[in-house]
Amino acid sequence: MKFRIVWLTASLAIAATLLTGCQSKSTDATTSDTHAAPPSADVVATVNGRPITLAEYDNYMVGRAQQMPNVKLSRKALLEELVDMQLLKQAAVNAGINKRPQIQAKIEENTANTLIQALLREKFGHPQYSDAELEKTYKQVVSQSGGTEYKASHILLKTKAEAEKVIEQLNKGANFAALAKKDSIAPSAPQGGELGWFTADTMVPPFTAAVEKLKQGEYTKSPVHTRFGWHVILLQGTRKLNPPSFAEVKPRIESLLTQQAIQKYVSDLRAKAKITTSIDHIPTATTTVKPAAVNPPTIKETKGEIPTT
Repeated sequence: MKFRIVWLTASLAIAATLLTGCQSKSTDATTSDTHAAPPSADVVATVNGRPITLAEYDNYMVGRAQQMPNVKLSRKALLEELVDMQLLKQAAVNAGINKRPQIQAKIEENTANTLIQALLREKFGHPQYSDAELEKTYKQVVSQSGGTEYKASHILLKTKAEAEKVIEQLNKGANFAALAKKDSIAPSAPQGGELGWFTADTMVPPFTAAVEKLKQGEYTKSPVHTRFGWHVILLQGTRKLNPPSFAEVKPRIESLLTQQAIQKYVSDLRAKAKITTSIDHIPTATTTVKPAAVNPPTIKETKGEIPTT
């Protein structure tokens, strides 16, 4: 029994879809979760009159195997897990948990996510692109990278005044890495502000524009403002970009085209839909981000890779 409870706990995430059936109108708090039973050949168990079908068992078994591929359980053990989860579901419904607004919202969210994933799999799960399409996109991505890689460090501050103070210290001979470790609010601060090698297209435009104007060893004499805050940037070096071959990144190019197709699909849906928004109804506090929590531009090593953003 202890063994089954341990695996039941690990399996709850896999079987979250079982909980989406807990609609607020499905049952009274004092009744069981009952349904008309399908043909007996399709039923592998019943729990307080509620059937567990072979389709549910198969779906659970597939999810279990994907989440925990190294754990092999017998048919009986898997079925017992499903029974336990159905008991827990019924207990939750009988306790009225499914009627709580936040739980109803979560159930709706889970249902929406399941439907969206199924839709995207059906429409975009098996794309077929010609090599000509893929090579055209490959060349576009390579050209957008600018053919040059940059190595830079930066110090990210909350205000322009703080950035100007850092520049004053640099003008007096202060060490850039030391100031970054002391003053920067960026995740790169412990590394002295080091960002590694990157291409221009991986950065937000104001940051890129500032880097491209610098010579090796120079730092920005005026603060650079982006949506992340105020930057002081030091250019450490440049080198010619050697992009990977088409064959090396072909799967990534396919993924990029699929992402673009999905974005176009959503845009088309928006164009045909009637949408109204009431942003003023959303409390400001729910969208406010503390400055310290703001992440700087995402920098990825581009050696052997093609930037896709």
